[in-house]
Amino acid sequence: MRRILSYDNLNHMFTFRLLVVMCLVSVVAWPNLAHAVVYSNITFPVEGAVSFSDDFGNPRSGGRTHEGIDIIADKHTPLVAAASGVIGFAPMEEPSYGWIVNLEGDDGDRYVYIHMNNDSVGTDDGLGGRDLAIAPGVVRGASVEEGDLIGWVGDSGNAESTTPHLHFEIREDGVALNAYDTLVAAYGASTYDPDIEREAASDISTDLILEETSSPDCAAHRLVRTAELDAVYYCGIDGKRYAFQNSRVYFSWYDDFNDVEMISVEDMGSIPFGGVVTYRPGERLVKILSVPHVYAVSRNGTLRWIQSEEVAESIYGSNWAETVDDLPDAFFNAYQIGDAITSG
Repeated sequence: MRRILSYDNLNHMFTFRLLVVMCLVSVVAWPNLAHAVVYSNITFPVEGAVSFSDDFGNPRSGGRTHEGIDIIADKHTPLVAAASGVIGFAPMEEPSYGWIVNLEGDDGDRYVYIHMNNDSVGTDDGLGGRDLAIAPGVVRGASVEEGDLIGWVGDSGNAESTTPHLHFEIREDGVALNAYDTLVAAYGASTYDPDIEREAASDISTDLILEETSSPDCAAHRLVRTAELDAVYYCGIDGKRYAFQNSRVYFSWYDDFNDVEMISVEDMGSIPFGGVVTYRPGERLVKILSVPHVYAVSRNGTLRWIQSEEVAESIYGSNWAETVDDLPDAFFNAYQIGDAITSG
């Protein structure tokens, strides 16, 4: 049975229930404000509008962790050599994990490009072939100069169900390094465009960078709750449920409660708990109650400090203060700190 919920009924109940849920599933802690070091002076590997956050080390299926940084960009956006070097691996046929190029840099690091394009132009047909994935001449043993064309952004391999992106790695002696700060330094990521942020987070599963499961206990993108509890959950493509922190977070993603479905406590209990939903990027600014900073939200719950009122006004207009929501300290645990925004 589907039941329509009202904002008034849920506005206060969301916050109280989610505070309880979060206290039960984790100890509230401040995120680590320290960034990784800049390992190399490189050219940013994607030419065009992008969105990325520090998702290195995030959990993946099978007990794995994410060993790269996902750089969101439109399909067919050019990819370039981050450094001069020699191509170490560039397959002639698409592997099961998608099109990939390994660049052995002259600086001793390995640069890995994964999920390169496998589609015909304007489609998602998976029939693009090598010529639309990897640039001509990019073959094993070929020398490339920093900035040379490597290939194009796509969604090949296990990224077929996600937003097109480049999975980019830097490896030293075979060990994956956190490339986030290196990429920030290369990109000069001090600006913020709400429209690009919204586009990069087309749905919650994309925003949280979830991996699709073949037999979920709850259909992807479904919204559910029980009669006994007031919290509303989103069902991710990974088959897990994610709780909205409060009604303001919910309304950053949805216009109303019309699609929220009532299910039994037993059915809810059969759906594994995955975590919480954070604000949709580009929609609202947030302020932590105990920290005198205003943050914009980027993908995967990344908070970026807006360093001045002038910058906030250049992004959201003269009424920017009306877009600021207070974020309870207990919810801060669900976010991570990204690069500061110094210009609009």
